[in-house]
Amino acid sequence: MPRKTRSDSAAGAVDTFASLATSVAAPLGITLDDEQENIIWEQFTKTRAPDAWREFDLVLLSKIVKIEAKIRKHQKELDSMGAIIENQRGTPIENPLFRVIDTLTRQQMAVIRSMSLNQTESHPRTLNATGQKASAAKNVIEALDDDLIPRLRAVQ
Repeated sequence: MPRKTRSDSAAGAVDTFASLATSVAAPLGITLDDEQENIIWEQFTKTRAPDAWREFDLVLLSKIVKIEAKIRKHQKELDSMGAIIENQRGTPIENPLFRVIDTLTRQQMAVIRSMSLNQTESHPRTLNATGQKASAAKNVIEALDDDLIPRLRAVQ
């Protein structure tokens, strides 16, 4: 089995830049229902290198994405309705959406913890080093004033 490319090498830097342009497709049998879920999918799949995702991880990730979409939908409803609503008798009560959002968030966090999406290594010095390198690479790309990159993006 070939060794993993070191993230602090030149090849590692090239891999980091290349992974920014690569998207991870949902596995067979998994469908994302709308544009919101596609956006969330892209946000979560960027937490790892594209080749680091196992198919089963992607199945679990689809659950996380669907829960996140529901959380965002219910949060918008809660924001528009307010924290306190009136029940049928006119008594002010806490909006039941708080419990719905809390339950969904707990479910989502349980799956995230089981997949270890909240950390990439156990050693504090290397914690999320790949994510930091990807963010730095993205910042470099965005800072470039050269019109070569926009032309390449337009071709794709």
